[in-house]
Amino acid sequence: MIFAVVQGARPSLAQWLAVAAVMAGVVVMSRSAAHYETSGVLQPGKLKSVLGLAVLASLLFAVSLASGQHAAPVIGEVETVWLARVFGFVAIGTIYLWRSPSLKLPMRWLPLLGVMGCLDVAALGIIVAAGRLSNPAFATVASSAFSAVTVILARVILRETISLAQLGGMALIFGGVGVLAGL
Repeated sequence: MIFAVVQGARPSLAQWLAVAAVMAGVVVMSRSAAHYETSGVLQPGKLKSVLGLAVLASLLFAVSLASGQHAAPVIGEVETVWLARVFGFVAIGTIYLWRSPSLKLPMRWLPLLGVMGCLDVAALGIIVAAGRLSNPAFATVASSAFSAVTVILARVILRETISLAQLGGMALIFGGVGVLAGL
C-alpha cells in the first residue's frame, strides 16, 4: 500500500481502514499461538536480529510483488512469473551450492516440493496478474489472509483448537479483505 501511495494511488478512508483491519488481524493471529513446536524462546540478544530480518523480508517481498505487478501489464503475467522464477532458481541454486554442497536431497521429498513449487508459482501469478486491475496493491494485502487460512487448515487437518484471539484475528482479516473486495 505504501508503494501504491508513493506512486500516486489515493485510497479512501474505508480502504485504509480495511487494510488496517487486515494488518491488525495478521498481528493478532501471529501473537495468539498458545504454544510453539519448538521451545518458543529466543536466545538472549536475538530479538533485534529476528525482528530486523522479518522487516527486511517483508520489505523485499513487498518490492518483489510491486515490481511484478508493474511488469505484468508490460510483458505479461506468465512472462513476469517465469522470469522471476528463473532468477530465483539461479539465486537459490547459488546459495545452496555455497552453503551446503554436500547436502543430499531425499528423492521422496521431490513430489511434495514439486507441489509446493506449483502452489507458490500459482500464488505469485495471481498476485502479479492483479497488476492489470485498478487497485493491484489490494491483492497483496488480501494475500496476507494466508495466516488465517493456515489456522483453519490446522484445525481441519491437525485438529488443533482455535482460540478466541485467533477467531478475532480471522474476523479482522476476512472482514478487511471483504471490504476491499467490495470497494
